[in-house]
Amino acid sequence: MLSSIKDKLLNVTKTVPLFSTNSDRGHVQCEVNSNAGSEILSHYQAEWQALHNQSEQNAKKAEEAATEIAKITNKIERDKKSLSVMTHLLAHSNLNLNLVNCTKQIEKLYDSFREVEEELVQLEDLIETVEFENMKKQHRYHLQQYKVRKEESLKAFEASLKEKHEKAVAEFDLKKKKELEERQQVFHEAFKSDLEIYKNSGTIPKLDLPKKQPSALLEEIQVDFDESELDQFLSK
Repeated sequence: MLSSIKDKLLNVTKTVPLFSTNSDRGHVQCEVNSNAGSEILSHYQAEWQALHNQSEQNAKKAEEAATEIAKITNKIERDKKSLSVMTHLLAHSNLNLNLVNCTKQIEKLYDSFREVEEELVQLEDLIETVEFENMKKQHRYHLQQYKVRKEESLKAFEASLKEKHEKAVAEFDLKKKKELEERQQVFHEAFKSDLEIYKNSGTIPKLDLPKKQPSALLEEIQVDFDESELDQFLSK
């Protein structure tokens, strides 16, 4: 800044001869520059304006800093009061005893929770046992129902076999009766023939009788009974 002032002064001295001799006064005409010093004035005005703006900014920042300091001070005061209250409570109250009691209560609650958890495990085991017994009862019930159905089916099958047997016996008796009638007819005719032969020759010829066929018995009938349905039910 001093160098700029020096330059301005040199410029002014070159323009206006302030230090001239008496011999030169008559020969040199004095010329006055009306704008001399305006640049210096403008420069200082600009500097002053910058300083003024900087001062305003500093004032605003100072206010903000003062506000923050006040907030911090209030917070410190509140913390100090809280610390004083806590110190007073710790020194003159039963806080430690209450903390010990709370710790004991928490331990009791923990023991209670553990007992409840063990009881829940036992309850789950009991529920599984009951469900297993119910499942066994259901299987027994289904097995009993299956036996009843099979007994009914067996009775129906026996009745059907009995009916077929009676029908077969009736047919066999009818067939046997017819055979007997045919045999009687044959014997009657043979008797007549033998009688004629005896009358003519005086001898009786030997008669070849057919062999008797054994009759079918109910105990000898083989019944095919499929047990796959029972095995499939028992394997479930």
